[in-house]
Amino acid sequence: MEVNPVARFRQLFEEEDERKRDIEQALAKWKAAERYFESVQDTDLMDFAIYEMEAARRKYVLLLRRYSQDAAAPD
Repeated sequence: MEVNPVARFRQLFEEEDERKRDIEQALAKWKAAERYFESVQDTDLMDFAIYEMEAARRKYVLLLRRYSQDAAAPD
């Protein structure tokens, strides 16, 4: 069965848009975690804030790395 080239292009375009949205959301979450960390006064919450900030940073870096690898890979 032959795939419609226009439909395949549309699918690839939508997948790329979704990846970009995921990266933007991860960056926003990281920035929000940083703001929370800066606002925390309680030392118990500070540990939580650090954990959240680091987890958000790692997710953002992971998504960027995957996007970069996918963009560099030949089709």
